[in-house]
Amino acid sequence: MKAVYIDKSLNLNYGDVPRPIPKEGEALIKIKACALNHLDLHLLKGRLDIPFPHIPGSDVAGVIIEVNSMGKLKVGQDVVVNPAIPCGQCSRCRKGLSCEIVIIFGYKTQGGYAEYVVAPIKQLYPKPQNLSFEEAAAFPLTFLTAYHMLVGRVKLQRGETIFIWGASGGLGSAAIQIAKYLGARIIAAVSNDDDAKRINKTGVEQIVNYKKVNVEKLVNKFTKGKKVDVVFESIGVKTWNISLAILRPHGRVVIAGTTSGAVASQDLSDVYYFQYTIFGSRMGTKEEFEQVLKLVEAGKLKPIIDKVFPLKDVKKALKRLEESTHFGKIILRI
Repeated sequence: MKAVYIDKSLNLNYGDVPRPIPKEGEALIKIKACALNHLDLHLLKGRLDIPFPHIPGSDVAGVIIEVNSMGKLKVGQDVVVNPAIPCGQCSRCRKGLSCEIVIIFGYKTQGGYAEYVVAPIKQLYPKPQNLSFEEAAAFPLTFLTAYHMLVGRVKLQRGETIFIWGASGGLGSAAIQIAKYLGARIIAAVSNDDDAKRINKTGVEQIVNYKKVNVEKLVNKFTKGKKVDVVFESIGVKTWNISLAILRPHGRVVIAGTTSGAVASQDLSDVYYFQYTIFGSRMGTKEEFEQVLKLVEAGKLKPIIDKVFPLKDVKKALKRLEESTHFGKIILRI
């Protein structure tokens, strides 16, 4: 089969590799589409420990070709993969509860930059009929992550004000939709005027081009000095101090990524004086994925696609992701 894989020298290759064989409890999927994530860039840059050769890709939509187990899903069925695989070892897994330390599909497993992939049957769900394969590949990881951040962690409430960094990316655009669904007031941060126009078309009126303006001053203007209840963080060192500066007393920050760097500093006295709460967040639970799936099927959440590339043009796709010139999700069509 054709696949894109990372070798031990961290080179990205497009070529022929053996087609995987499903073990018991797994299914073989003919992949139709796979979305890109920043995790893929981390793998390519050697920031994470993986065996080589490795096929990245966490967001997969395709058709079941073979099933090595009994179950409801059948050969020929269109499916999406829940990329949050239970570890099976943590205390919650041992009690039969939702996993607290998930394994990410396409990181600790071979992923979706290929014509075929095997996946645990328990991670497969029927593809929403109202979505194309490209759209179905665009929602699992980012919508699950954003939903866990806003619902599972900070418990964003109707009427609260949230500031969303990286609002034009896959994760940020998912956060906007979920925050709107929850009834929150949104301030969206973007890096250019074109993204600001696109965000405005989604119904968000308060938009900050953080490369042009003083974010703290503009947030104070938008909120009449009250600041925000929640900051949605995925950037890290470049934005961390601003994130704390725009929080009102008893405010919450939820962070699920550090794309600009992981080592930041802060004045700890502000944390206890203003009684801030900082939430770490990673992926989400099985129940949260199923809730996201229901909202997508109902049309209440809809993934935004930036651009679709053929598999062989993966380097162009990754370059677009790394340069942050995208709005929504970048997709590989297999």
